[in-house]
Amino acid sequence: MTDITTLSADVSKASTLVTLFGAHLLSWHPAGHPDVLWLSSRAVLDGTKAIRGGIPLCLPWFGSPTDSPTRPGQGAGAHGFARTSPWTLLGSTQPANDAPASFSFELHHTGETSALYPHSFCARLDITAGAELNTTLTLTNEDDHPFAIEAALHTYLHVGDVNDVTVEGLDGERYYDKVRERYATQTGDVTFIGPTDRVYTSTQLVQVVDPKLGRRIIVDKSGSGSTIVWNPWSQGAATMSDIGEGEWQNFVCVETAAVRERALTLWPGHPHIMTQTLAVETLD
Repeated sequence: MTDITTLSADVSKASTLVTLFGAHLLSWHPAGHPDVLWLSSRAVLDGTKAIRGGIPLCLPWFGSPTDSPTRPGQGAGAHGFARTSPWTLLGSTQPANDAPASFSFELHHTGETSALYPHSFCARLDITAGAELNTTLTLTNEDDHPFAIEAALHTYLHVGDVNDVTVEGLDGERYYDKVRERYATQTGDVTFIGPTDRVYTSTQLVQVVDPKLGRRIIVDKSGSGSTIVWNPWSQGAATMSDIGEGEWQNFVCVETAAVRERALTLWPGHPHIMTQTLAVETLD
């Protein structure tokens, strides 16, 4: 298979790279900062598997099919099929002034022909990329009955060293710890000392403080009842052929999501809109 088709945009405030394969954001590089998104040096970019890094779209279920309230059919893989499906490009702009670049993608799924997910829906992703990166996912039920659906913007954030990073804004929030397989409540800021895979029940803005790169990444959101924080650490990364040696230290995933207990019930005629906005500030 040939390499995937990519689209780039360069405006005064940022440069951005996206692909129609999975409507996947590969890079957002605001002026004056290193790329905010992390992309593995071993990411597979030929359309044969999901891309490691950037912002994959996990849809219409998240994680293992056996854990999902959407109950996908036998043979379903992890994280749904949207991230490995070709999306349709509806339009793109690259203004010459200070306005952000924009991209719009769409994916239609016909449930009556699907053994994995027998529900019809339309997913639309709208991206604006300038000094801030805004992604808006709109899910529309195109069937005659309500159904459960999960969605996650599986955002890989580029950090100097995950050992030094703190995630602010989740203090006091309840979460499910997938590493220890138990529920717990966050005390203080999130720090990283080993494999971390937590699904927080939270609608709050969070901030990723990165002293090594001297910046703060702000993750704001709406329409999302879950925030996922993930890093596989050395043990998990060793099992993943598409993560380079030692590269696990240079990212942390902070994901805007609606999963598990906060999965959506999508009703005909009532689209659900989930947004994520990333911004960057220099540390004092």
